[in-house]
Amino acid sequence: MPGKLPAGQGFKIMSGPVLTIDLEKIEKNARAIVSLCREHNIKVAGVTKAACGMPQVARAMIRGGIQEIGESRLENIHRLRASGINCTLILLRIPPLSEVDEIVASVDISLNSELSVIKALSGAADRRGIVHKIILMLDLGDLREGIWPDDLMPMAREIIELPGVRIVGIGTNLTCYGGVIPTRDNMGALVEYARALEARYSVKLRYISGGNSSSLPLLASGKMPEAINHLRIGEAILLGRETVHRNPWPGTFQDAFLLSSELIELKEKPSLPIGEIGENAFGVKNTFEDRGNIIRGILNIGREDVNIEGLRPVDRRLAILGASSNHLLLDVTAAGTSLKLGDRPLFEVNYAALLSAMNSADVQKKVLLTEGSAEHALHALHASGVSLSGERGVIEAFKKRGLEKGLEAIGYQVFEAEETIASASGVKLALSKNRIPLILGRDHSISLTGFLGLSGQLDAFGLIWFDSKAGFSPSGMEQKEGQGRSALAAALGYGMSPAFRELKAHLSPENTVIIGLREVEPQEEELLAHSRVRAFTMGNIDELGIKEVVHQGLRIAASGTRGIYVSFRPAVVANLTEEESMEGLTFRETHLAMEMIAQSGLMKVMDVVGLEPGDPDRVFRKTLEFILSAFGKKILGKIYHV
Repeated sequence: MPGKLPAGQGFKIMSGPVLTIDLEKIEKNARAIVSLCREHNIKVAGVTKAACGMPQVARAMIRGGIQEIGESRLENIHRLRASGINCTLILLRIPPLSEVDEIVASVDISLNSELSVIKALSGAADRRGIVHKIILMLDLGDLREGIWPDDLMPMAREIIELPGVRIVGIGTNLTCYGGVIPTRDNMGALVEYARALEARYSVKLRYISGGNSSSLPLLASGKMPEAINHLRIGEAILLGRETVHRNPWPGTFQDAFLLSSELIELKEKPSLPIGEIGENAFGVKNTFEDRGNIIRGILNIGREDVNIEGLRPVDRRLAILGASSNHLLLDVTAAGTSLKLGDRPLFEVNYAALLSAMNSADVQKKVLLTEGSAEHALHALHASGVSLSGERGVIEAFKKRGLEKGLEAIGYQVFEAEETIASASGVKLALSKNRIPLILGRDHSISLTGFLGLSGQLDAFGLIWFDSKAGFSPSGMEQKEGQGRSALAAALGYGMSPAFRELKAHLSPENTVIIGLREVEPQEEELLAHSRVRAFTMGNIDELGIKEVVHQGLRIAASGTRGIYVSFRPAVVANLTEEESMEGLTFRETHLAMEMIAQSGLMKVMDVVGLEPGDPDRVFRKTLEFILSAFGKKILGKIYHV
């Protein structure tokens, strides 16, 4: 049935509202906008503010040809930088005086209209020995931010004399407050002011930034002045609409974002309330039309979660009646008996609804990527084979306990890498041959090898890190990067090696999950708290249960990625290795976790670390059982679904 999502499909879905984000559609929308603008020699900054700076959305824009990202909030800019978005970042909101130091350290360009703020930016940049680029914003009548045109030249004269800042462009913003539409006249005026500034002060402006998605109709009509060479586009890429009349833009999708929520009541009731009518909970006195009895559905979403006026049912037979703080009321009469309790009707969102839903902590964000989502990834573990690599002694120890026979028994052909020690090129080669690399060794330095190899094949991957230790210690990172406990921090860009810092473009902290954590040093705790890595301690596992923890971990690691890397250190299991501990995952919990990973079909590479060739036989045999579970061997039977 169109317009609804049956419960229980794919990953576990929360009972509350879910916003699905289709990255392929965002990428295609970006490509359509970039292609149009390129024909007119216009560069596009993709604006991610409505998506709260979500790195997966920024990456989709970049894959679609965007070379600059515009953001309004520093928190979102930090989120993008932490996830390896290394293109030019533009701060769209006018800077406050209180944040000038952070701004010059975080963004490449900022939009400005206040001389005192620019002077403060100058001082902050000069103290750091850098030059901060600014675009001067002109107010051409929309009455939001901007320098009044009469003040442009005197203000520019003072700015040019300042150290640490450089004027690189001039821009304007229309339709955001006053609703002023971009025209040939006001865009022409922007060009005239830019040329006058260049002539008077002998500067060359890199940007003449002609606004946002509302400028696209003017551009498509052929009336945009040729000198306009830059636009800041958000809504047309995210929602496929221009912002003058909100018409769909040719060649774009309008459903890259869809909201759903569960139907929790379905009853026939009158269309008119019974009794004297006063104001509702939001101070509004509603009017009602008497249509007799209707079938009313209630969803568990409300004004606390989303801007209700910005929703439109995908199934046009449904009509929104109204909403309270936690309930959305629908007239579902026209849908007949096609809806039932537990169904999740789908809604298109406009800009206001998208912005509110993205900012709501109670709305789950489910990011889809054709080759990375659970629905399309079940082919992953049907690879032609497994490629063994790592440290020779550890590999031989597993072979003696039946590693090859165990993998062959569940349908895998086993190949051995040519290199004695795992290499990034070997991992990449195995993946190119549709084999799953299994890397075995003593410490997490081999994990970094695996990360680099996988990054050569996938533009974005997630990580599930089973370890009792965080691997996030900053100590000695410059000298011993990749060794032992600093490996994860190095992979996420906290070390000094350029090779590992580049991993940030492929492995985001937001797609990184630690499971089984029970030891954290003070410095690690501080780094983790600011990193956006999701860490599940043994306390979390005791509280939530391993099934729920792995469900959440898979969802986080798979969100907007093309597969996951699994790193397993046997010390995470209680009473298994020489690091004896009564705390840790039980054997049963570990098997369940590995089986859930196998069933998800998301695993692209697995490493097992922390073993020595001379470790006890039981350690190798038990660890082998866990490996085989991760590759699809059923130990517990099918007692869950992903």
